[in-house]
Amino acid sequence: MSGVGYQVYSKSGDGAIRIVVPSAKQALAKANELAESGNEILIKDLAGRVLDTATIVELAARE
Repeated sequence: MSGVGYQVYSKSGDGAIRIVVPSAKQALAKANELAESGNEILIKDLAGRVLDTATIVELAARE
């Protein structure tokens, strides 16, 4: 999955922000930044598969 790009979502009520980043490291950094708001965070690969925290941390460590 490395190098395919990732979508980071921050959900709050009826609204959501989606950010597309090219690497797992960037996805993890953006997720940590958005999590400070207290909103729900979701990370997906570009194929739409939801990635859990352990998976994205492992992918980031491999980059």
